[in-house]
Amino acid sequence: MLQREILGNTVWAYLVSLGGFLAVLWGFILARRAGVSRLRSLAPRDAVGLEGLSADLLEKIRTPECVLAALYLATRQLQIHRRLDRLLYAAVLLALTYRAVTMLQVAADYAVRRLLAAPGRDSEADRGTARSISYLIGVLLWALAVLFALSNLGFNVNSMLAGLGIGGVAVALAAQAVLGDLFSAFAIYLDRPFVVGDLIAVGDMTGTVERIGIKTTRVRSLSGEMLIIANSRLTSAQIQNFRQLRERRVVVSVGVPYQTQAEQVRKIPALLRAAVAAAPQARCDRAHLKSFGETGFSFELVYFVTDPDYGVYMDANQAIHLAILEAFRKEKISFALPARNLFHQGPGAGPPGPGGPA
Repeated sequence: MLQREILGNTVWAYLVSLGGFLAVLWGFILARRAGVSRLRSLAPRDAVGLEGLSADLLEKIRTPECVLAALYLATRQLQIHRRLDRLLYAAVLLALTYRAVTMLQVAADYAVRRLLAAPGRDSEADRGTARSISYLIGVLLWALAVLFALSNLGFNVNSMLAGLGIGGVAVALAAQAVLGDLFSAFAIYLDRPFVVGDLIAVGDMTGTVERIGIKTTRVRSLSGEMLIIANSRLTSAQIQNFRQLRERRVVVSVGVPYQTQAEQVRKIPALLRAAVAAAPQARCDRAHLKSFGETGFSFELVYFVTDPDYGVYMDANQAIHLAILEAFRKEKISFALPARNLFHQGPGAGPPGPGGPA
């Protein structure tokens, strides 16, 4: 009876195939359960780790895929109709391709979560950018999966790829600016020249970053209006980021007239340094007679404000200037005033000079 043939196969062959089918199916199921249970026990709670990723990938494998894979392997020993074999092959191919794409998406989400786990990358803008990256990766994976499945099912995808290439070039040319801003958004997200909340200056525009989008970045200017700047401009421009500012360097020029006595001129650098020393959160770097200017002696004072806050800087700057004013008045030193000599020449008069009309 075991040697009796049914549809070209013996009963024994059917029994062997059934046993192989059950063994493979239960082997897949038990291995998946044991692997998920073990990995879950190793994975720390509320953490993004390789153990959690592996458990998520194993959980993505469902019973229907196991059944199709076991059935396909079991029927390799049987003589079945060609159409049925092709149908089974197509079903297994589509099921496994679908599952592979979903598992790759889980891996891509894991990579994005790793980026979000970095310090300072947990803002709403960062999460929105991460979702956009995951979406684009998913679109790319599904497009590749469709081409892979069609190619393995016997379809000629060369003409399709050629058409997609021509269409892609046309779309890229038409959306060149949009694509440039899109890739610039990725560059900003990965390189992080600034984050939401930073005070930045781009050209003559200064403001606080409020949102980093796919195409534009929104910056609240100091005067209150919203600046919408294309991402491509931000990646190609020189950006001043004041978040990393530790202290401010200030250069002050002070001029006194040439009529100032030499004794007073010698005292001025010390007076400037004393004015900085008396100011809160300020550190003097140097104070020197710099040059002989157009209207008098020119002194240069350089100091640092040790607090990056702009209000603190202005308070220290005001205190230093007031201290310089008081010290100069106490020493009876005048400030140089801008002066111009004007010569008026009447009709028929000669050029101004010694003894000439002025």
